[in-house]
Amino acid sequence: MFKKLLVPVDLSPQSMTMVEIATRMDIYGVKEVMIYSALDHVSKRDPLLKVMEEKISKAGMGHKLVTEVRKEPAPAILKAAESHGVTMIAMAASGKGRVKEFIVGSTSLGVIRRSGLPVLLDKFPLEASDDPQGYCDKCPALLDRVLVAIDLSKASKVMLPFVQQLIDAGANKMTLFHVVQSSKYSMADDKRFQEVRQKMETYKGKLDAKGCDIDVHLHFGTTTYNILEAAREIDATLIVLGTTGKGYLRGATLGSTSEEVVKGSTRPLLLIPS
Repeated sequence: MFKKLLVPVDLSPQSMTMVEIATRMDIYGVKEVMIYSALDHVSKRDPLLKVMEEKISKAGMGHKLVTEVRKEPAPAILKAAESHGVTMIAMAASGKGRVKEFIVGSTSLGVIRRSGLPVLLDKFPLEASDDPQGYCDKCPALLDRVLVAIDLSKASKVMLPFVQQLIDAGANKMTLFHVVQSSKYSMADDKRFQEVRQKMETYKGKLDAKGCDIDVHLHFGTTTYNILEAAREIDATLIVLGTTGKGYLRGATLGSTSEEVVKGSTRPLLLIPS
């Protein structure tokens, strides 16, 4: 999953920060970073693109710079990812400028709705725009505290090998998380809670923990609120979501739960397709 990244850039401070993040992902097995620009006014001679490429080179990674003239960036990003054999797309959530802090742009939404590859979506505060390197120096490791939202649908089974890859890449602590929905069950429904707990423990048992501390958390209530609240409680450095399933991302449109999580979270997200 981490071996070859495609990082879409629009020369915004946000996308430049994403490149800075990518240069630090060699510890997770990243070997090559492809910088991709689909803006019609950008060429390979742009000095900012050169700076980005030099950062990747100094980090000791393989690198490639690809620029194309495209009016619709999202389909172009997905096509480039497929044609160049990348294993993950890593992108900033917004490239709309300083006033759009933590807003998810249309290009980012278009990519995560349709991608057949894992998408790492990161959001950056204003301080990151002022000093990307300094901001990244202070950030905790991406895989330090991982929250994996599991809805126990078939999509969760598809997620399993990707979750294992996160562990293999060096995840330090992982919380497998499920929300028992208050719209369907009662807080007093002990049978449902026992069933869910058993299924979650079975899921956990299929993972080779290696050096990762894995635990299981159950919450009761609305899914979106509880995912975001659990992320806050454990101070998650990454939230992992499947891209299909009940209440999660579906095909070319976002389900309400997933859209709210993607838009509401200020933390990095990893979207896993199925």
